[in-house]
Amino acid sequence: MSTMIDIIGGIMIGSILLLVSMTAMDNALQQFVNHNADAIVQNELASLSNIIQDDLRKMGYAIPEAQQSQILQVADSNRVVFISNLNQDRDYFEVVHGNLHTDQIPDTVEFSVAPLDTFVFMDTSIVLYSINRRVKVSQESEVSGSIGTISNTAVFRYLNQVGQEVSYIPATVMVEVTLITVNPNIYISDEVIEANDPVERMRELRKLLRESYWRQTRVISKNLRR
Repeated sequence: MSTMIDIIGGIMIGSILLLVSMTAMDNALQQFVNHNADAIVQNELASLSNIIQDDLRKMGYAIPEAQQSQILQVADSNRVVFISNLNQDRDYFEVVHGNLHTDQIPDTVEFSVAPLDTFVFMDTSIVLYSINRRVKVSQESEVSGSIGTISNTAVFRYLNQVGQEVSYIPATVMVEVTLITVNPNIYISDEVIEANDPVERMRELRKLLRESYWRQTRVISKNLRR
């Protein structure tokens, strides 16, 4: 009888240890997956920020001073359109188009924010937005497409030389760019999400709702300070 009790006790203890081990492995896997997913999001956001900054610094390049008021053509929080003479900048132009020609025709660069996708988890939804880039260089075909994904729509602010928001476009000297992103591909527990305990659900959803990364930078265009 005692032998049977020992066997049953051993099976129970072994089962408990196995369950604890599997739970620990599952938690470790979640942390590993989430960490790597966040690293990917961080790299993508850094690349997106660099693309926007590089283009904004070209704002008004080689545009005559008499046309300075026409450089910034659209200045909304979710859309910016400006002109620049890109094909007079050899490094910038050859990377994109290969062959170089020069002219005095202004080229157009546009960034716009548009809804991309919506993720729904029970009563919680997250909207992601795409930042689209369009470049039109004279005598060349238009280049356009999405360059990244963010979770905010108010990306651009237009500031004067002392950092105050301008009341009219020609007063703009610098552009403030704010990029916020979340990671919808993280590992979360479906069992917790579907449970009736609102506290546990919110705790799990915070993994998803947290703003994974946030970048804000002010880009000063020398061509707007003339």
